[in-house]
Amino acid sequence: MVCSIVVSGVTVRFESSVVLDGVIFSVNRGEVLGVLGPNGSGKTTLLRSIARAINPTSGEILVFGRPAWDYTEEEYSKVVSAMLPNWPGGFSMKTYEIVLMGCRNRSRNFWWEEEEELEVAKEALQLLGALDLFERDFDKLSSGEQRKVLIAKSLAQRTNIILLDEPVAYLDIKHKLEVMNVLRTLAELGKTVVVSLHELELASGYCDKLLVLNRGKIVAAGEPRSVISEDLLREVYGVEAEVKWDGDHNYPLIIPKTKKIPKEEIVCLR
Repeated sequence: MVCSIVVSGVTVRFESSVVLDGVIFSVNRGEVLGVLGPNGSGKTTLLRSIARAINPTSGEILVFGRPAWDYTEEEYSKVVSAMLPNWPGGFSMKTYEIVLMGCRNRSRNFWWEEEEELEVAKEALQLLGALDLFERDFDKLSSGEQRKVLIAKSLAQRTNIILLDEPVAYLDIKHKLEVMNVLRTLAELGKTVVVSLHELELASGYCDKLLVLNRGKIVAAGEPRSVISEDLLREVYGVEAEVKWDGDHNYPLIIPKTKKIPKEEIVCLR
């Protein structure tokens, strides 16, 4: 079976800085891959590379057995969708107009939307519990609401591969769970989902596999239970914590062993 995504020795350099260093992994159809790591570890750069927003310095990315850069832009838009939430500001659009932009890869009309496209936009927002935002001005939404609209835009592309960069950032627990449940269901329908996350518990509960980056290199990969450990938290995140797994739900409980800052160390901020 051809893997949905194969990343072979991908390195990305920005001037003298190596952001990704020889990254190798693959993702199969119907899987949710969670990409973890501390800030600056290369998660966003990895997703941007697969999305073709960045051309790697070396290495190769295959999408359904074909080099990613061999696809035309139109072809790729029907295969891979990406939520890379650097949305430009300075102009106002309605929420539904942004979600409909995701339908443009399949649209037969340029100047207006057909009923099918409107139904796609409504369903994407409905699944995310955000249909009430349909007529709202995007630039007047909260950060969390904007994030859900951009996720809906990616879903509206109806691609077999979905890339999402920190989709649950700014969301409360209810909406985090809504988003992850949608991604899990889409994977069960045969789609491939690659999602970067900071929420280790959510990643463990909803992802089939985890990939942990640190300073541009893969330091751990595999099923969540084999990846999330006290050693990983200490070595990658610099955090001392106890990790307990719920046997019934295969879900981790991470209990930090934090140390209180001595009052004497706070001098100028008093």
